[in-house]
Amino acid sequence: MLVVVSVASLFFAMLTWINAMQVAKEVVFLATTIALLVSLVLVVNVAVLVIMRLQRRVSDLETRVASSSETTPAESTVRVVTLTNTERRVINRLEENGGEMGQDELRRITGLSKSTLSVTLSALERKALVSREVRGRTKTVRLLESVAR
Repeated sequence: MLVVVSVASLFFAMLTWINAMQVAKEVVFLATTIALLVSLVLVVNVAVLVIMRLQRRVSDLETRVASSSETTPAESTVRVVTLTNTERRVINRLEENGGEMGQDELRRITGLSKSTLSVTLSALERKALVSREVRGRTKTVRLLESVAR
């Protein structure tokens, strides 16, 4: 915002200089110079603020990484997975029923159509969160990983 204000003031100062030929050139030059200096100071201030904020963020991240590496073992990893509302609904129902249930029963509980449930389960399989096993004429859906909210 400050940069926009400073560039606009510089633009209007230059426009005044071009249009105001009746005014003494020393006055126009002085006004333009002042506007240019104010703009330069504002741009430098914005740059300093951005650099300070970035340094603060980096130091915060470094302390988080240092504290998390001390408290958690090296072999534990966190995997970030984005779930749609439908995927979250299926995962919730599986968690409520012990992590395993038939696909037909899951469809009835969630209220999803067969095609929507099939597409959702395929997406969850690609994310390695569930697996489907064929048992006779039905499929059993098994939750492979617990998903934290």
